[in-house]
Amino acid sequence: MLFLAVLLVMYLLTWLLPRHRLDRHDRWRLALAAAMVVAGLSHLFAPTPFLQHLPPWVPYPEIIVVLSGVAEIGLGGALLLPQPSRRLAGLVLAAFLVAVFPANIYVAVAGVEVDGQPGGLYPWVRLGFQPVFVWLAIWSTRERAERRLRGELQVDACDQGEEVQGCTCS
Repeated sequence: MLFLAVLLVMYLLTWLLPRHRLDRHDRWRLALAAAMVVAGLSHLFAPTPFLQHLPPWVPYPEIIVVLSGVAEIGLGGALLLPQPSRRLAGLVLAAFLVAVFPANIYVAVAGVEVDGQPGGLYPWVRLGFQPVFVWLAIWSTRERAERRLRGELQVDACDQGEEVQGCTCS
């Protein structure tokens, strides 16, 4: 729940940044980076809910939670790198999100009560968001050339100092 809240709030905050420098991919990528860093820090400073996501048979749960938190912080930071590293970071993040998905399935199927999360249908609803986060990691880190070919990039004129949709670039 915290992850989704940070993601949405940070996306809205990116609209306070100069418009001609960021397209929607960049805004979502920045929001995702912030959400990943917050999630990673949560693993380190409030590990209990993350420990509860691991079945009892998983060895060294504390180490796993710390390592996954460090990975989330690192991946969030890597989303800020320039291309082509950014694209690789998005693909690695997508793979990471797929890799941790079984922990979310475990919580839903086993009916595990997780500190700070509502029970009931919430763990099941949460499962539906994971594919969206995977998609967002891939979509938001695509290279500009690929987005331009698909007609999704409208800020190129700003790169040459032209006016775009009523916004004069400086």
